[in-house]
Amino acid sequence: MNTETRQASSPPAAPAKTRLPQDEEIIDLRQIFHVLNSHRWAIIGFTAAVTLVAILVVFSMTPIYQATATLQIEQEQAKVLSIEEVYGIDGGTDSYLNTQFEVLKSRGVLEKVVNKLDLLNNPEFNGRLKEAPWYAGMLDWRSWFGLKEPEAPEDPGMIMRDTINTLAASVSIEPVRKTQIVKIHAQSENPQLAAKIANAIANAYIESYMESKLALTLNATDWMQGRMGELSEKLKVAEEELQDYREQENLIELEGVLNASSDELKALTNALVQVRSKLAVSENIYKQIRSGAMRKGDSQSLQAVLKHPLIQNLKQEESKVERLVTDLSRRYGPKHPQMISAKSELESIRQNMNLQIGNIVAGVEREYEIDKANERSLSAAVDELKQRIQITNRKEFRLRALEREVQTNKDLYDAFFKRIQETSATSDLQTANARIVDKAFTPKTPVKPKKKLIVAVAMLMGLLISCGIAFLLEMLNNTIRTTRDVEEKLNLPVLGVLPKLTDKTVLDHVFNLFTDKQQAAFGEAVRTIRTSVNLTAMDQQHRLFAVTSTVPGEGKSSVASNLALSLGQLGKTLLIDCDLRRPVVGKNFHIKGGSVGLANLLAGTANVNEAVHKLEGIDAIPCGMVPPNPQELLSTERFAALLKKLREHYDYVVLDCPPVQNVSDVLMVSRHCDGLVYVVEAGRMQSNAVSAAVGRLLQARASVTGAVLNKINPKAKDTYGYNQGYYDSTGYYSGAS
Repeated sequence: MNTETRQASSPPAAPAKTRLPQDEEIIDLRQIFHVLNSHRWAIIGFTAAVTLVAILVVFSMTPIYQATATLQIEQEQAKVLSIEEVYGIDGGTDSYLNTQFEVLKSRGVLEKVVNKLDLLNNPEFNGRLKEAPWYAGMLDWRSWFGLKEPEAPEDPGMIMRDTINTLAASVSIEPVRKTQIVKIHAQSENPQLAAKIANAIANAYIESYMESKLALTLNATDWMQGRMGELSEKLKVAEEELQDYREQENLIELEGVLNASSDELKALTNALVQVRSKLAVSENIYKQIRSGAMRKGDSQSLQAVLKHPLIQNLKQEESKVERLVTDLSRRYGPKHPQMISAKSELESIRQNMNLQIGNIVAGVEREYEIDKANERSLSAAVDELKQRIQITNRKEFRLRALEREVQTNKDLYDAFFKRIQETSATSDLQTANARIVDKAFTPKTPVKPKKKLIVAVAMLMGLLISCGIAFLLEMLNNTIRTTRDVEEKLNLPVLGVLPKLTDKTVLDHVFNLFTDKQQAAFGEAVRTIRTSVNLTAMDQQHRLFAVTSTVPGEGKSSVASNLALSLGQLGKTLLIDCDLRRPVVGKNFHIKGGSVGLANLLAGTANVNEAVHKLEGIDAIPCGMVPPNPQELLSTERFAALLKKLREHYDYVVLDCPPVQNVSDVLMVSRHCDGLVYVVEAGRMQSNAVSAAVGRLLQARASVTGAVLNKINPKAKDTYGYNQGYYDSTGYYSGAS
């Protein structure tokens, strides 16, 4: 009873950990440490293997040396004469320096280096000179069957191209920011060759620039000389056309001719205006005269004639004489000599007036005709002069066009002549745009491979990959491994845990290990299960228990036997082997084969007293003779009556039932039980398979008391603290793993 009291004081099962809400979940560092600790040897082994491979690879790599030459590229050109247009050099922007950096890496510069250092005969840069590995012929399957064709002669151009590409891969250009300095890095397996390559590239760049500058000057000179011949010929043709046109049109000085013609046109225009004004007056008088004569038939009635000054004078004299005649007629008679003289003078004045009127009319007509003829003559003269001026203008326009063409060709000819003189004067003056600041020296230490860094990175990568694989395996592992998995995935309380046994001497009698005093830890675990079973329903009399599992081999028979032995300390206990297909109770407790058992009782061929076998502390009913129809026997009323009868004689009855997944026998048995203990082997079955099996039991209305987590690794800490210290406190694992 002291032992039972001690067991009752211990917790029957690990309490469920309070879960945080979904949005408040935090990283469980203990779980991460548990995963890493569980796979520590695999992680260490994988990391060590990767590190070892990295060490072997690094030490098998050929060391590479790097030499550096420093070059200064002048951005401003030495301007002896103003001929930048010939070379097209723009030294005022960064584009010039960027262009020169690209020229440094150009194929032309690298080809000079290849030829100068004879890199075509260097196996490092000409891969065709490298010796093929000994296994190369074995990898060529065509040689196995004699199908290998003779190799075609290699193209020298392709060899040069590949060599230049290899050299370009080993050369890097590093401009120094905000300066005209550029560093040329060259890498090679030979430190002396690396320095030679860096210096050769700097010299080849300077030589290439000088050659290109000279070639550009010569090409510009040749081109301009060719253009000079063309321009000379065009100028000559233009001058000849100008002279021919002058001779053809008899042109001497058009400007004076145009000025004289303009003055003449102005004078004629003014005269024409005056004549037209006079013509308008005479035409008006003429029209009045003509219209008045036709209407009256009397020229004296014409107002235009009467207004003539001469007629006006005669009119005045006529009026004076008429007044005189009137006065004389009053004083003298018609026969008076003064009267006759006055009438004679009046008649003379009137005749003269008529004569003068006729003359005036005739004069007006003549003057109108003269003015009209003058207007026509002046108008024709003006039109003719305008035509002459227009012809002269057209000649002047053509002349000016020919003169402009001659002047344009002459200016272009003079400009090209001046450029040719400048270019010829500076063709022998060559200035380099760069100079070597520091020559490359032979390096003492290689720049790669960086052995320590590579090994460290490989070790870190191996560690990270192995840890990632461990966490991946952990996430993919859907088995029931911990008590937390039992509670969360199966929704069952944990009655207890049992350790995984590896000692062969212990495995031989695991079914009664509870009674082994040397295995005190195992006994404590079984007592915990017993206490948990009793505490699950303290207000009920749980006396008949069934023990089952998902599949065979999970240890349900061992759990049932040890649980029965532990219950035997509390009261009279009976162990019944209900696994009528693969019975083990009789074999484990060394009951004589062929003894009467449960099958005989259900078949009605024996009674209970014959089937019960006395063991150490408990009674047991083995299977007996294996029947051909176990399920039919377990579903009979005789089995229910048997269990009811056994309840009355025993305090506890433990039924060792078959697994759930294989057969449905346990579904028949569980209906008669007060509780059912479900055994789960840690890390074996997938959680969905175990959940399906438990679901079948619940659908059959089985009273599932809880689960026992069996074969758990005592050294692997689970979520609820069942770790090595729990078992070591009793000294159980002092000599077993």
